[in-house]
Amino acid sequence: MRTQRLSLSAVLAAVVISVLAASCSSGANSSGSGKPPEKLGVVATTVQITALARQVGGDRIQLRGIIPAGADPHEFEATAGDLKAIAEADVILRHGVGLDAFVDKAISSGGSARVVTVTDGLPLQPPALEAGATPGAEEALDPHVWHDPTLDKMMVDNIRDALDQADPSGKADYDRNAEAYNKVLDQADAQIRDILNAIPPANRKLVTNHDAFGYFARHYGLQIVGAVIPSASTQAEASAGETAALIDTVKNQGVKAIFAESSVNPQLATQLAAEAGVKIVDNLYGDSLGDPGTGAETIDGMLLTNARLIADALR
Repeated sequence: MRTQRLSLSAVLAAVVISVLAASCSSGANSSGSGKPPEKLGVVATTVQITALARQVGGDRIQLRGIIPAGADPHEFEATAGDLKAIAEADVILRHGVGLDAFVDKAISSGGSARVVTVTDGLPLQPPALEAGATPGAEEALDPHVWHDPTLDKMMVDNIRDALDQADPSGKADYDRNAEAYNKVLDQADAQIRDILNAIPPANRKLVTNHDAFGYFARHYGLQIVGAVIPSASTQAEASAGETAALIDTVKNQGVKAIFAESSVNPQLATQLAAEAGVKIVDNLYGDSLGDPGTGAETIDGMLLTNARLIADALR
């Protein structure tokens, strides 16, 4: 019996030690939020911010993107599950500039997340076809900043700072990842310039499905001469007069192609290209990124893909 009592005592002691060890282990990694402690819960609203956050956060974060690849953010509606994820996040990375207003509803309903607008501090511009507009309200500015790699680097830095503050123990990782991806963006920028230099100066004119490439054109010295939908939002509609004027512009200025985007119905752009007698390129990435395996699922890959498509059509 004495042996049995000792065995029982030993078992109880082992259980106590095991519980204490687990408690200490949990406490060492816990964020105090009651959530699984091993990863920081991050929600990114747009597919572009999701792609950048993945590069910066790496394996240290549990990342959920709300707007998926292939979706038009101008027409996106968040689901109940999306709003729940936003409300439960540790960090919310939003785009702002009128592109993801759906997130404000979830934020206002509660939650203790750190909310960061990733475009803060960027030199935002009016849409290319509204160059005379006065910057002011978000709706008056062009949200398509991801088409300029120098602005992507600024967003990377904003994401890095947000993760550094939310998870100080991971600062070295976040800083290293951000620096590495900014170098990737620099390399892509140089490659894109080489690719676009093959376009003769007289052909460096863009007509797109909607006014989404102003930042790209400004950065690389291209000219936006028109858009099928003359607005930074795909929800706008062109009048019959605007459509006829665009066809005249394409013909008179010797535009080589009309570019439609992968996330927008290309039917009207295709019709206009046929009437103007020019090529249609209907797989440019304007508001979205590509699915995994397309080569355009990252920001640098998307920029390079677009540059090659544009150069091939305008040579």
